[in-house]
Amino acid sequence: MITADYRELQLNSSVIALGKFQGLHLGHLLLIDEVKRLSEENDIPGVVFTINMSEEKVINTDDERISILENCGIAYKADCDFTKEFAAIHPEEFIRDILVDRFHAAYVVVGEDFCFGAGRAGNVNTLKEYGTRYGYDVIAFPKLKLDGHIISTTYIRELIGNGRMEEAAAMMGRPYAIMGTVQSGKRLGRTIGFPTANIIPYERKLLPKKGVYKTRVYIDGISYTGMTNVGENPTVNNGNEIFVETHIIDFDGNIYGDTITVEFLSYVREQLRFNSLDELKEQLKKDKTIICR
Repeated sequence: MITADYRELQLNSSVIALGKFQGLHLGHLLLIDEVKRLSEENDIPGVVFTINMSEEKVINTDDERISILENCGIAYKADCDFTKEFAAIHPEEFIRDILVDRFHAAYVVVGEDFCFGAGRAGNVNTLKEYGTRYGYDVIAFPKLKLDGHIISTTYIRELIGNGRMEEAAAMMGRPYAIMGTVQSGKRLGRTIGFPTANIIPYERKLLPKKGVYKTRVYIDGISYTGMTNVGENPTVNNGNEIFVETHIIDFDGNIYGDTITVEFLSYVREQLRFNSLDELKEQLKKDKTIICR
């Protein structure tokens, strides 16, 4: 997959999906599946045009989003930062200059509530109106619901923030995950029989609420069961820096400097402060028993 700023791309024809695509939930995947289908049927490249809001905490970092889209078989990821200049574009200017002149869109795929252009003046009806003039078709999908809730990035953020990982996974179609490079830590876990792989999360990465989680860890394509703590680790640290520390069960390799993926499956317990490493060790044994049931 080719990923670039949209201004660096020029295509002769395309199927293009428009949106923020944060979380890449089941609603987003519906659009992406349609892009893939139309791309294959018409032998033209599929494009996911991602509008990036810089002030938001992200469910997926750009690397994580690229990995998901590559697995979906998308040819191009076109990045668009939501700047003041972009926000001021007139809807017809966006359609003419970007969708038509730059991407030569044959099909435009959106959610039914998609809005664009200065003052959010453009919507699905606008796209369809100009589609008649410029010669592209518009496919608009309704919002999906699960268990009575509309599937949305906002609601998924709420679920993750409350540690409701199973519900978030159901809406995304996969577990929430953190991808990162394993850093060298204090190595205190090894002294009590619970060595950890430590990831320093991307500063804008949305994290689950503090506590211990059952996780699945991918190392070189192989999955392992993990026990992950998200928080300050107050028993051995005095600062406020948030750590993501994973004890990988039945694994004893050296992975410092390696990139791993940690999928959060379920919440086990809240973050606790212990009076000694022995107390911490006993609690970790209990946590491991729960996770390995």
